[in-house]
Amino acid sequence: MEPAPALLRLDLHHRHQRVEVLIQQRRHVGVTALCWWIAGGSAADPLGQRGQAQLLASAIQRGTVRQDAVVLAEEMESRGAYFVAGAREDGVVLCLGCMAADAAPLLERLREMVQTPRLAPREVQREQQLTLQALAQQREDPLQLALADLRRLLYGHGGYGHAPLGLTAEVATLTPGQLHQAHQGWGNSAMVIAAAGHLDRSATALLTALAEALPPSHGSPPMAPPTALPGAATMAFHPQDTEQVALLLGAATCGLNHQDHAVLRLLHHHLGMGMSARLPQVIRETHGLAYEVGVLFPVRRQSAPFVVHLSTSAARAVKALELLLAEWQRLLEQPLQPEDLRLAHAKLQGQELAALQTSGQVAERLALLRGYGMAVDAAEQRLTRLAERDGGDCQQVARRWLSQPRLAVVGPQALAAPLERLWSQGKP
Repeated sequence: MEPAPALLRLDLHHRHQRVEVLIQQRRHVGVTALCWWIAGGSAADPLGQRGQAQLLASAIQRGTVRQDAVVLAEEMESRGAYFVAGAREDGVVLCLGCMAADAAPLLERLREMVQTPRLAPREVQREQQLTLQALAQQREDPLQLALADLRRLLYGHGGYGHAPLGLTAEVATLTPGQLHQAHQGWGNSAMVIAAAGHLDRSATALLTALAEALPPSHGSPPMAPPTALPGAATMAFHPQDTEQVALLLGAATCGLNHQDHAVLRLLHHHLGMGMSARLPQVIRETHGLAYEVGVLFPVRRQSAPFVVHLSTSAARAVKALELLLAEWQRLLEQPLQPEDLRLAHAKLQGQELAALQTSGQVAERLALLRGYGMAVDAAEQRLTRLAERDGGDCQQVARRWLSQPRLAVVGPQALAAPLERLWSQGKP
């Protein structure tokens, strides 16, 4: 018998809907992992229903037309399977991990969750309450509060202006009927089903049949998520009676497919990846001004936020912001030195390797790359091209995307005036 190919790729089309199946063989392991990407995500949440995609992703786990929540959970748990579903900004992601011998029945359960979820009012309400509890916990976290304010500064009411969990007032009013309507929209969404691990020919055939069995879509494909909608304000101060101050400085940049994205990823590693990175060295080690400092640069289809975050004491907040602004300005005014570039490139390369150790990581990487319209070897291609970029290239990219940052602060009210004054004088 001929071995299955290392990577099997199938494209299936159902009128407006496109389904792609990718299968990565890893015969040395006895597990199967699957990641199912459904285009849309929280960026497509309608105004008044922000949090809809996440609530739907959570609710489909609570039973199907054929099995209620208890029976479905018992089957998953009795087989030792791992399953998680959630919304991201640009897609809904469902991840399954199980022993290879259990793949067939569990793949069928996953298909039922996607195609025929029960969405019973009682179960939807349970997930709704869990989401509201998570949102309440976030309101107690200075970093999460500042991040919410920064999203609004960068994206306004655009699709990226809220986190996938949504907004408390809008999540509280979501109904099972609205979730049913949102679920019907999945029929028009592009999908990627990626599997990795030990998959014999029967499992491969089952995955292909699963994709082919998806019903044809009806109506028009979903609209692309809205782009960034920055407002006129450049700073937000959120008063909170605490000794911990959260400072977030960020800018809306480009999407994953843009040629500048890889260079921004390199700057991310230069500034914030590991204790040898620039920000931990300058702000934390040299000056001792931060409990925590780092950089966020999440993947987005259109306009990824590039965010420097810092937590410090109220007494040191003004000095910390001075240093933060100086480091941001340094990116715009000075090319990276060759040794800094080499270190950042090595970190990025190491992270790419570390992110592909398990079958679950491999399946998720394949699903996300294809979900964002990237080649399956895009990361390797970009690493190769990055080796040809110099410090001047990085400076040009920084100037193109980071010249108009926004600032979000959470801390005691007494800090509002001095921080606003410093911001107005020292912002790039």
